[in-house]
Amino acid sequence: MMRKIDLKKIPAHKGLLQVIAHDLRLYRGLLLWSSLALLSGLAAVYLTHINRELVAQREQVLQHRDALDVEYRHLIIEQNSLGEHSRIETIAQRQLGMRRPTDAQEVLVPWR
Repeated sequence: MMRKIDLKKIPAHKGLLQVIAHDLRLYRGLLLWSSLALLSGLAAVYLTHINRELVAQREQVLQHRDALDVEYRHLIIEQNSLGEHSRIETIAQRQLGMRRPTDAQEVLVPWR
C-alpha cells in the first residue's frame, strides 16, 4: 500500500536554484553536446520521414508514367489500324459507294 507523502513536511533546500545554476555552469559542455546529439537524432528521424514520403511519391509518379505509356501505345496501334489504306478503301466503297475509275473515265489535265 502506498503512503501519501506530505510535501510540506519535506525540508526545502534554501539555495536549490543556486546549486542548479552552479551545476549548469559546471556541466555546460555536457549539456551542449547532449542537446546537439538530441537535435541530431531528431533531424535524422525527420529527414528519414521526408525521404520515405518522397520515395512513395516517386513510385506513384512512375506508375502514372507507365500507365500513360501503355495508353500511348494503344493509341498508336489504333491510329495505325484506322489509317490503313485497305480499311479506308472499304469504307469508301461501302458507305459512300465510291469505285475506282476505269481507263475510259480517267481525264488527264495538261500541265500547261
